[in-house]
Amino acid sequence: MKIVVPDPIQIPEAIKDKLRALGADVYDDRPETQKQVVERIKDAEIITANYFTVDKDLIDAAPKLKYIIVPSVGYDWVDHEYAAARDIKLINCPTFITLSVAEHTMALIFSLARHVVQANVDLREGIWSPADYEGVELGGKKLGLVGYGNIGRNVERMAKGIGMTTAHVNSKSTPAEIDELIVSSDVVVLCLPLNKTTRHMIDQRRLGLLKKQALLINVARGAIIDQPALIAALKNNQFAGAGLDVFENEALSGMPTAEIVELAKMPNVVATPHTAYNATGTVERLGAELLASIEACLTGNPKNIVN
Repeated sequence: MKIVVPDPIQIPEAIKDKLRALGADVYDDRPETQKQVVERIKDAEIITANYFTVDKDLIDAAPKLKYIIVPSVGYDWVDHEYAAARDIKLINCPTFITLSVAEHTMALIFSLARHVVQANVDLREGIWSPADYEGVELGGKKLGLVGYGNIGRNVERMAKGIGMTTAHVNSKSTPAEIDELIVSSDVVVLCLPLNKTTRHMIDQRRLGLLKKQALLINVARGAIIDQPALIAALKNNQFAGAGLDVFENEALSGMPTAEIVELAKMPNVVATPHTAYNATGTVERLGAELLASIEACLTGNPKNIVN
């Protein structure tokens, strides 16, 4: 089978060499246009897809395509329904970032609960005023997980380790059950996929359900929250604060949008630029998982099919 890695993936060079040994075309530069992507993948049977949209037109431009592999847990930039209609398997890499994202989630929670960022910024400016940073003890508080996959279960384990109680909803939960979780939780963590059902799931109405002292954490996808509604709610101090690693309309590189910068500057927000995945070991695990997925496809036994 012809294998093409048409755009950069953060994996070890040794894995790239193993892919080349399998006959793969491995590109380290980002295609400037969809036309350039088409030129690279037009004869491929297996491709990876990282920084470009895989829509109907792109799929049709690769008539031999059998497998699309995304080097991530999410796959919202791939038209998975059309791929399935063409009998093309979409495969993700679901486990390599589980621990890293769960730990980052806890870091956001702690940073918000104890005003770590603001206290650090003030101290750098020579301000010593410890009484201004009254924190929240998390032991005994309720953490509600919206999404209960690998990441959610690891967050649950860590939260229980510091004495929090936990509850969760998942794709089988009703809208009323989701509302009840939001109403009753002290910390709400979003760790679910982005799709037609979950886009703007956390809208103005649901933001209004949060407790006054609640914390909202998003390590999933930015578009799960209605971002303008989130900004308005935070400006009005409807709830205590938000920890955000993901945003709507994220740039692949370069400058973030003005709306993202506005969010990051808010005193009741701790924001990071989609870095939850990025920790020692994740690159190696992604490389191993990606290689294993491609080898499984070559033997006709694909794993982690999501469509």
